Amino acid sequence: MLLFLAGLILTMCFPVFGFAAEPQIKWKWAHYQPVGSLDDRLTNEMKKEIEQRTNGTIQITIYPANQLGDWMEVSEQIMRGAVDIGTLPVSPSYDPKLQVRVLPYSVMNWQEARNAYLGKNPYIFNIMASAMDDIGLKALAVVAAGFGGAGFASVPTFDTLDPKSSKQGYKMRFPPGNQAWQSLVLALGYIPTPVPWGELYIAQQTKLVDCQIGGQPFNTWSSFRDVTKVWVQYNTHFQNDFVYMNKKAWEKLSPIQRQIVQEVASKYAAKSFSLAMEEDQKYRDMMASKGIKVITPTDKQLKVIANKVRTSVWPAMDKVIGKDIMDIMRKNSGVN
Repeated sequence: MLLFLAGLILTMCFPVFGFAAEPQIKWKWAHYQPVGSLDDRLTNEMKKEIEQRTNGTIQITIYPANQLGDWMEVSEQIMRGAVDIGTLPVSPSYDPKLQVRVLPYSVMNWQEARNAYLGKNPYIFNIMASAMDDIGLKALAVVAAGFGGAGFASVPTFDTLDPKSSKQGYKMRFPPGNQAWQSLVLALGYIPTPVPWGELYIAQQTKLVDCQIGGQPFNTWSSFRDVTKVWVQYNTHFQNDFVYMNKKAWEKLSPIQRQIVQEVASKYAAKSFSLAMEEDQKYRDMMASKGIKVITPTDKQLKVIANKVRTSVWPAMDKVIGKDIMDIMRKNSGVN
């Protein structure tokens, strides 16, 4: 009887004793979005579940809204180990292959995005994870943020969904220094005009540009709704952030801690896709309720636009991202 009770007590206490032997970890977890944003909510949910499931052997402090610097600075801090983990974009400054994350029309719609990042062959995630490993980062999961489109400061009289239609000299803003996006604007039929994001509101107000790309519905609603008359859901790019951490910090974890962290990150990554899709629609609805005309292409129209961009823009990326990677992209998107 005494032996039975002793065995029962040991069995009941096993999880506590098991975790007591685990490394005691304290993490700084940074992200760049405002408190209350989708990234912020998901990061806090991941923190809570990781701390609970590891019985507190991993303790996390979250630094939202660029508290530790802008996302490029924090990305470098994660590489150096000054910050442990982040929910952030990935800077391509250390490896051009990482530009595949925001390659125009890398994926065309939500189903393609799920296949490329969450499917049985998550080919874009694998490309990113391999390149990140080479620079000392461990990729855990991708957090969806939505699909990009174009905001217009005036109502166009041409067909915005026909790449062959004359765009009447409309100047479209693109991120400065981004060759792929400059080529994207040309493929859509507009005049490429580089404007930094921070100067974009005034550029639209003063007619320096007639329209802009670079963000999803949330960005246009939150920053430019007062200077936007039309929103076109071109699905120019799949906006996303990665959950990634310092590789040495990852290697310090025990096998069970690694398993928990990976499971939690994967769980909330999958959740983010449906949430981001809903958020895109929410902000399109909000734009429409304010009197902004929202134009959404049919699947057939979107395929025509995507094929036009992929066949005209992607070849130039062979020398930037690498032909081997671009061949993977072409194979999975059906581009010859």
